[in-house]
Amino acid sequence: MKKRVTAYCRVSTDKDDQLNSLENQERYFKEYIGANPDWEYVPLYVDEGISGTSTRKRMAFNKMIVDAKAGMFDMILTKDVSRFARNLEDTLRYVRELRDIKVGIYFIANNIDTLDRSQSFLLGFLGGIAENESERISQRVKWGQRRSMERGVVFGNRCLGYMVKNGKLEVDPKNAAVVKGIFNAYLHEGKGLAAIGKELEEQGAVTSAGGKRWDATTVKRILTNEKYCGDLKQMKTYTEDFLTQKSKINKGEVDFVMIENNHDAIIDRDTFDKVQLQIRSRGLKEGVRYSNRYAFSGRLSCGHCGASLISRTRLSKDKSRNIHRWQCSQYYKYGPKHKDERGCESEMIRNEILERVFCFALSDIAQDKEAIVDECVELVIGTLGLDSAKDDHAETQKEINGINKQLGRVISLCIKGLISEEELEEQRKTLDRQKSAFGDKLLLLSKNMSMTSEREVLRDRIKERIGEIVCAETFSEDVVKEMLDKIVVYGKDCFEVHVKGCV
Repeated sequence: MKKRVTAYCRVSTDKDDQLNSLENQERYFKEYIGANPDWEYVPLYVDEGISGTSTRKRMAFNKMIVDAKAGMFDMILTKDVSRFARNLEDTLRYVRELRDIKVGIYFIANNIDTLDRSQSFLLGFLGGIAENESERISQRVKWGQRRSMERGVVFGNRCLGYMVKNGKLEVDPKNAAVVKGIFNAYLHEGKGLAAIGKELEEQGAVTSAGGKRWDATTVKRILTNEKYCGDLKQMKTYTEDFLTQKSKINKGEVDFVMIENNHDAIIDRDTFDKVQLQIRSRGLKEGVRYSNRYAFSGRLSCGHCGASLISRTRLSKDKSRNIHRWQCSQYYKYGPKHKDERGCESEMIRNEILERVFCFALSDIAQDKEAIVDECVELVIGTLGLDSAKDDHAETQKEINGINKQLGRVISLCIKGLISEEELEEQRKTLDRQKSAFGDKLLLLSKNMSMTSEREVLRDRIKERIGEIVCAETFSEDVVKEMLDKIVVYGKDCFEVHVKGCV
């Protein structure tokens, strides 16, 4: 009985790479299998242009493993270990799984048959080399991409208002008008993010991804994108592990690539800067979707659907005053639930009702004033780190001393000719950055240590201030901002008040 043999390969998507084309790969394996009279050809499995560092996204590879377990063939051919997987863990795991069901893998270039257990060490050795080579390739690619970024080459092809042509940003007049409208509505018309988003949806505007839904986050992302004033900031995300290939938001772990006046601006710099100031003045921090104009802003949520409540005002019937109310954002955008599945059935709630609810909640917990004050004081003291400042100061100084010693060793190596002056300078820059970071930390710890001697005085001041807040008998916006975590609104007579420091 003939042995059923298939093959696995990854082919290039580059039309000029004929050597690794599907046609050539298929011909190669057919001829190789045909040269063995005891073998029967089973159509090969092919992945196109997929990285070998992980098998997670290789659809053909994963189907091959499933088919192997279903008994559709007896052996898999592949050219070498690196073509099968550049991840040593994946390589060994699949080898063991297939060997357990008597399916072998034959690596042609390495002359390794996985059913021969005596070759396990060699397979592990070659798999490790393949993984190491993959890491070097990843580093070279990253280096090349960064050098291109420094020359102003744009990576990515989606930015509303621009088209990317040959790595350069060119203004798209039609969508640039949408961007200008967003900036104008926010800065000059005073509209909020959600309101701007709703208008864009009504106008049928399309996002950079081609969608028609505009939420507050999407609008804010446009308002804070430096590309619109002509600057180019790249490396906003980075790949932490070359094996997983997962992207992470860059929060300073990797240096950004920033080029000012890189391309034609859609928004003049003065307008862009004013918008950034306006964003900060409204209290729009990263990831927060509400305005901080009112005391309850961002602190109210709907008990029916979980969405945030937004501020609404209207004139009284006699037009003598404004009536301030709050409404579920889902209801505001989509109406009642029976008309749209995304809607909500909640009612508007008047601001003065919320004020009375908050004051009542504070008066209720004031019975436990002493316990609350003591807990808050300890929390503040702990947050300042006064108790551990001395130990942290000594540890930080130790780190700085270690960096100084390391710098001395590097200089010594350069004097002895073991490393070049360029390598010395590169390592010196790295060590200087580390030393600067520890120096900033040391300065902060020194300030905290000086505060430790005045701890009791500080404790009394904190206790006095917190006591004033807890015992507030009349409504105060400052007290709301300091004490209120959130209020969940279920209806006009049902609320859930969460006060900071209280369970």
